[in-house]
Amino acid sequence: MKKNIRVLVIVFLFTVVMVMLFGWVLPAVLQFYLHNMYIKGITLLLIFGIVVLAKRFTWNHNIVYVIAVFTLFSMMIDTSGNPITNKPLEWIVSPIGKLQVMQDVNNYAPGEYAITDNIAILKPGGELLTLSTVWLYLYRFVQYLVLYSIAGTLLGVFIRMLPQQRIPVIQTAADEPLTQEQEQKAAAEMKRRVETVHTRAIPPEDILDSVRQLKKNGKLIPAIKLVRQHSDMSLGEAKQYVENL
Repeated sequence: MKKNIRVLVIVFLFTVVMVMLFGWVLPAVLQFYLHNMYIKGITLLLIFGIVVLAKRFTWNHNIVYVIAVFTLFSMMIDTSGNPITNKPLEWIVSPIGKLQVMQDVNNYAPGEYAITDNIAILKPGGELLTLSTVWLYLYRFVQYLVLYSIAGTLLGVFIRMLPQQRIPVIQTAADEPLTQEQEQKAAAEMKRRVETVHTRAIPPEDILDSVRQLKKNGKLIPAIKLVRQHSDMSLGEAKQYVENL
């Protein structure tokens, strides 16, 4: 009974969280992004900086691919831009008229939006000259390409100033100098291991007698197997050892 109640409570809490997330939080965030002209550009630049610093991308380490991907993505996400990034475009069209970059947002249902970016030039006589949005996409592509190239170069300078290897915070036992007693124990242990290896390298004498008898009887393969069973020799070493007996 308690288990069933716990499951129902968990399902209820999960439902409440999802309803609040999709009913309040996400629409509020979306509205904030739609109505704040600067937030998208700042967010994209911040994410770019985090990715470059996290992976330490530089011009010698694949940052060109990161710039290309972020430029294409930013061109599509931040097509309308903001007054600062649109200022060069305003200077370009100023001989003709005043730049008009508009974003139409159509709300079809809760959480369903259709966003359309438009670019036009308002002439001094009041005539509105509508341009293809293609020009706006091309301008935004060049803008972000230059922006990310500059930001990547500056971040590259900062990355080169960072230490190449992590400095251990905690000193391990291996880093501490050994005392004379520890060195003596280590040397004795190494000597014991070497002696053990050498002892097992050659089979005992009674085994060697059996190996010689097998070889004498023409049973070379059983002789080799017997040598390997009582030593650390490889197959080739055991074969050569038996042949030399």
